[in-house]
Amino acid sequence: MSTFSKKPPRLAIVGCGSVVECASILGLRRIGWLPSVLVDTSSRRIDVIAGKMGRKARVIKSSNWQSVAAEFDAALVALPHALHGSIGKALVEAGKHVFMEIPILLATTGREWQETIAAADARGVIFSVGSFRRYLQVARWTKALLQSKTLGDIEYFDVREGSTFHSRIFPDGPLPPDEFNGGVLTCIGAPILDLLLWWLGDVESVNYCDDSEGGPEANCVLECLLTSGTRGRVDFSRTRNLRNSIRIHGTQGFVEVHLHNNAVLSASPNVLAFRHDSIDPRKLKPQFVIELFVAELKDFKASITRGDQVGVSGREAKKLVDLIERCYTKRQQLILPWDAPTALPSDAPRPRLPPHSRILVTGATGFVGGRLVERLVREHDVKVRCTVRDFGHAARVGRLPVQLVHADLSTGGDVERAVDGVDYVFHCAYDTQSRHQNIAGLRNLIEACAKRPVRRLVEVSTFAVYEPFQDGPLTEESPDGDRSKTYVDTKIDLERMIFEATRDRRVAATIVQPAIVYGPFCWPWTITPAEMLLRGDVILPDQGEGLCNAVYVDDVVDALVLAAISPAAVGERFIISGPEPVTWATFFSEVARELGTQPPRYWPYEQIVNSKRGIVRNIPLAISDAKRLIKVISKWRRVRQVLRAALNLVPGSLRMPIMNYNSSQVRRRTGEVFLPNRQILALYTSKAIASSEKAHSKLGFRPRYQIHDGMILTGRYLQWVYEDIRETHATGRNAKQTPASVANA
Repeated sequence: MSTFSKKPPRLAIVGCGSVVECASILGLRRIGWLPSVLVDTSSRRIDVIAGKMGRKARVIKSSNWQSVAAEFDAALVALPHALHGSIGKALVEAGKHVFMEIPILLATTGREWQETIAAADARGVIFSVGSFRRYLQVARWTKALLQSKTLGDIEYFDVREGSTFHSRIFPDGPLPPDEFNGGVLTCIGAPILDLLLWWLGDVESVNYCDDSEGGPEANCVLECLLTSGTRGRVDFSRTRNLRNSIRIHGTQGFVEVHLHNNAVLSASPNVLAFRHDSIDPRKLKPQFVIELFVAELKDFKASITRGDQVGVSGREAKKLVDLIERCYTKRQQLILPWDAPTALPSDAPRPRLPPHSRILVTGATGFVGGRLVERLVREHDVKVRCTVRDFGHAARVGRLPVQLVHADLSTGGDVERAVDGVDYVFHCAYDTQSRHQNIAGLRNLIEACAKRPVRRLVEVSTFAVYEPFQDGPLTEESPDGDRSKTYVDTKIDLERMIFEATRDRRVAATIVQPAIVYGPFCWPWTITPAEMLLRGDVILPDQGEGLCNAVYVDDVVDALVLAAISPAAVGERFIISGPEPVTWATFFSEVARELGTQPPRYWPYEQIVNSKRGIVRNIPLAISDAKRLIKVISKWRRVRQVLRAALNLVPGSLRMPIMNYNSSQVRRRTGEVFLPNRQILALYTSKAIASSEKAHSKLGFRPRYQIHDGMILTGRYLQWVYEDIRETHATGRNAKQTPASVANA
C-alpha cells in the first residue's frame, strides 16, 4: 500500500512517444519534476526523451517497467492505445500512482476500468486522468456559466469537431496502425465528450453511427438525450474541417464556445455580461497547450503529496469510458451522402477483377487511389494492400478492411515487401514536391514486378502530358507537351519508363491518362473550385466557352480496372475522359449550384491578361499572414523551382513537416477575386477534345456519368464538407456582420 508524503515522488514515464516528447516532458521540466525512470521498447525513443531532460539529469532506462519497479513511485503512462489499459491496471495493482491522458484510457473496457479503480482504492494510490481542455479558461468559465443558470433551462446543444488528421506534426514519424486504432470517437472525440459530461451532466441514451467498414472510423455522429432532458447532436470527423465549437441554447440565451481556443465565438448579451473569477468572455487571452499540460501534471503531483484527489479522477472518467462503450455497442452504419444507394447512370455491368486476387494500391491516401480502394473493397472479391508513407493521412482508407503497409517507394526494400505476393499493382502515388521520389518509386516498382508473377502494373498518368493542348481532337498520338513544366516533364518520363519496362523487362504494364477528374475528396477540380466560389469571385475568360474535359472519378476507377484485366492494354496508354466535354462556364456553374453560391464571372481575355495578378495583387491580403505570403511568393515559377530543388535535398523525415506547414489551411477570407494564371488561362480557353476512343475500342471503356450526374454526387460531398461555411453564408454572418439579436465576442 502506498503512503503519502510531501517529498516529491519518484516518477517513471512508461512509453516515450510523441506526446511525451512534444508536451509531457516539457511540462515536467517546468514544474521541476523530472522522471527518474524511462521505459520504452525503443532505446532510441528513450534517448530522445533523456536528451530533453538536461545534461545533469540522471535517469534509469529500461524496456520493462517491472524490472525497475522499485525505482519509482508514480507513473505517467503514454503507450500505444492497445497497451494502456492492461499496463495501467498492472501499475496500480503494483501500488504505483498512475496518470493517463483521456484518449489513451479508452482502450479499456468499462469492466477493466472499474477493476483499476477498485485496485487504486484498495492500495491507497492516486489514479488520475489527464483532461487538459478542462484547464482552458473558457472551459471553466462555461462550467460556471451553466451552473449560474444564466442560460435558463438548457434546451439543445450542438457539437462539431473535425480536422484532417496529420500525424507528422510530431517528430516521431508515421503513426503505426496499432496507434492509429480507436477511431475518431476516441482520438478526437473523447476530450470533447469529457467536457460535455462535465458541463451538462450524464447521458441517458445515445444513438450512434460511424463510417467504419472494418477499420477505425473516420466520421461519427452521436444523438444524445441527457438525464436533464436536454437533447443534442455531436459530429466528429477526421476527413473534414469543422467549426470546432459547441453551441448551447437555453430558454434565456445562448452561447457558442470554441473547443480548442480561449474564445466565446457568439453569445446573447446576458451571457457576455457573465463573469467568473474575473474572466471576461470578451477578453480571453490565448493559452498554450503546454500551459494546460503543466496544470494537469501539477494536479497529479499535488494529489500524491497531499493524499487526496486533485484534478480528474479515474472514477470520474469512468462515465466517459461507459459512454464510449455504449456508443460502440449500439453502433449503426453511417452512410456518407455521396455513397448512398442510387441508380447508376448506366445499367451496364461494371468491370471486375478476378475473384480472390491480391491487389496493391500505391497512393491510396490520395483522391483517385482512395476511391479505387473503396470500390475494390465494396464491389470486388479481392484482398487489398495499401502503401502508406504517412499514416496521419490514412483516415479515409484506414476505416476499410485493408492491409496498410508503411512504405517509402524510393526505398527498394519497402517496395519489394509491398509487392510480394500481389497479382495487380495500381500505381496512383505521385509526389508533387519531389521528382526524385517519383522516378525512384516507379523504378523500384518496375524492378519488383519484373521479379514476380505480377499480372499487371497500371500506371496512373495524366492527359497533361500533351499540355499545352492543341484545339480539336486530343489523342494518344498527340505530341508531347511542354517539358519546361516540371509536372509535364516528370509524367512524360514516368510513361517512358513504363514503355521501356514493357519492352525490355517484359513487365505487363499499361498507362491510364485521366483528363479533368472531379468528385469527392478531389483537391484540384472539386475542393479548390468550391473554396474559390465560397470565398469570392471566380473569373473566367470571355464567356467561359473553353472546353473542360471533365470525368467523374468512378469512371476513372472503371478504366483502371479495365486496364488491369484487358490483354490489349499491355504496353499502351489510354486517355480517359467523360461522355462529352462541357464548357468551363458549365463546370463552375454546376459547382456553384450545388454550393448555393454565385456563379463564375466573365472578363474579356485581354482584361485578365492585363490585370494585376500574383504577388502584386495579393500582397494586401498576404502581408498579415505568413503562410499566405509563402504561398503567394511560391507562385513565381523560379521561386517554385528553387524551393522544389531545396526540398529534394531535405531528408524525408524533415520534408513532410515542411510540406504540411506550407499546405496547411490559412485563415479563410471572403471578397477575393480569383484570376487564372497563365497556365490555367490557357486551359480555360482551350478547345481541345480529349478522346477516349482508344479506351473504348481496346478496353470496352464507356463513361457513365454525364456532368449533371457526377455533380449531383459531388454536390452531396461538398455540402457535407462545407456545411458550416454554407450555414454562415446562409445566415449572412461573418466576422464583420452580425444580426442585431446576436452579440459577438
